[in-house]
Amino acid sequence: MFTKVRNGEIRVLLGSTAKMGTGTNVQKKLIAVHDLDIPWRPADLEQRAGRIIRQGNENKKVQIFRYVTKGTFDAYSYQTLENKQRFISQIMTSKTPARKCEDVDQQALTYSEIKALCTGDERVKEKLMLENDVKELRVLAAEHKNTVYEMEDKIKDFPEKEKKLMAILDDLHTDREALRKLPIDPETKRPVFSITIGETVYTDKTEAGKAFNEALGNIKYADTPTKIGSFQGFELTATLNSSMNGGGLTACLKGAASHTAKLNVQNIPRIESALYNIDGRIENVRESLAKLRLDFAEAQKIVAEPFPQQAELESKEERLATLTEELNQAAIEAKKNAPKREQTCYFERAKMRKEAKRVAMQKPKAPKDKAKNKHQGLE
Repeated sequence: MFTKVRNGEIRVLLGSTAKMGTGTNVQKKLIAVHDLDIPWRPADLEQRAGRIIRQGNENKKVQIFRYVTKGTFDAYSYQTLENKQRFISQIMTSKTPARKCEDVDQQALTYSEIKALCTGDERVKEKLMLENDVKELRVLAAEHKNTVYEMEDKIKDFPEKEKKLMAILDDLHTDREALRKLPIDPETKRPVFSITIGETVYTDKTEAGKAFNEALGNIKYADTPTKIGSFQGFELTATLNSSMNGGGLTACLKGAASHTAKLNVQNIPRIESALYNIDGRIENVRESLAKLRLDFAEAQKIVAEPFPQQAELESKEERLATLTEELNQAAIEAKKNAPKREQTCYFERAKMRKEAKRVAMQKPKAPKDKAKNKHQGLE
């Protein structure tokens, strides 16, 4: 059949999106596609268009017809497709990204939407659309307000955080200057190795490592810094961490700033890295300070700018209030002018049965002994 369509022997092909979607290669002579209904997913519309807008079509121009009917579910269906496609486009293109979204596949028709689709009054449809728009705008306004509160907190905390980072940066610079004054080993290009453990000064790393590990084994109390000695003029302490604090051993070199290192078997190299990597720490603090100042500037801009859609929200709220009042008045007038309903036979018969039952319950009953004599006479 597909071959006949491509050859022009079959000129009209009817089918569902599932049957004529992926794999339907009949595009060679197609000139027009007619969408008679509205699918539930944007991808289905793309599949339909993909049957004719396709490599191998001999026609330079083609036509796509889509049919909709006023006053039906078509408007709602296309609205749903629009919502889905907008969300998909935001994710795929990163344009106008939303901070929150809902699963549009789980949307359900509310009674007000059904009423709006069935009525011929355009004001009801407009009211429904305004209600949805106002609801969405109010959510965005609330998000903007929450964002402003967050930015105000950032602005409030900025001076203290900046002061703290500046102090850390000054201390690191002080320690770096102290390291630069130490004698340099021409082979390692680092300060000449010297560590004091207890009262003994070690210049050999192997011997220093043994003495350091022995000192670690003498630590008695967990989570309490214990003085071990000094390294390159910086006070050296070690802490045995409890399981609540992550466990393991930690060394700390105290100068103007604190330099910490996690300990294991090779402890001397780790202590050296903690101190000699001071240039990297200075760079990290500078980056943190630059980011803090940039966030502060952005926070000031956000706080200074009002909600960008405030005018639209106020306008739609005003129009919604006007429409609601008009429709309420129309409903009151319609109720006043509505003809009085006549009760149906069914309700009349029910009323008669109810009345008969009430009368029967009020009728006096005959005495029991008289009723018994009567039955005996009949026997």
